[in-house]
Amino acid sequence: MTFSTRISRPLLYQEVVNALYNIIDEQQIQPGAQLPSERELIEQLGVSRNVLREAFHVLEQRGIIVSQQGRGRFLRSIPEMSEQRNKYVQMSKNLERYSLREAYEVRQVLEEKAMELIVRNATDQDIEEIEEAYQKMVEKFYESKTTIGEFELHRLYAKKTGSMFMEQTLDIVLSTIREMMHSTSHDVLDMHNIEGEEKDHRNIIDALKKRDKEKAKKYMFDHIQQTIDYLK
Repeated sequence: MTFSTRISRPLLYQEVVNALYNIIDEQQIQPGAQLPSERELIEQLGVSRNVLREAFHVLEQRGIIVSQQGRGRFLRSIPEMSEQRNKYVQMSKNLERYSLREAYEVRQVLEEKAMELIVRNATDQDIEEIEEAYQKMVEKFYESKTTIGEFELHRLYAKKTGSMFMEQTLDIVLSTIREMMHSTSHDVLDMHNIEGEEKDHRNIIDALKKRDKEKAKKYMFDHIQQTIDYLK
């Protein structure tokens, strides 16, 4: 196989990630198909094995590729790909969008459960700390005219569940989502508006203050569902 350009200098892993995306799109590699071998990519791109493997690790975290011991690396398979894929969008973007949707579906399950745990375990002081964090977040929203900082409130929700495993698991999911959104899926960031985020969290926190488990779970479920619907 040949590529349109050869990389003639050592690259940071992110540049190799971008080069791998180009290979996926230019060669029109299909879901489930095998990627070129490490040896071939090292030769064609002019990078070290360590840098290439670091880039592969990023794509695995994003759910773009999967490794099979003794066989190599493959593009992930997607159920109902014929319906999911937008023919006018690059394959790599379709794969990322599907993976991001999966991550949000997992996040939805976890954060809905987090509301139940907060109602059960959080003290009044914990709820007050959530309220204070919410007020500071809203102030930053209107100062920056963006919803940057909203993930930090979600991390605080996780912390106030009183469950170490919930906090750690949600941190992994949120970190993965944020990395994908900032690196490639910028449109997902743009879909969130200040007024909507402010209202959603106001409803969630009011339900937590009343120790209304069912309403808190519903408001959180609906809050995350908006993004899932956008990604379909």
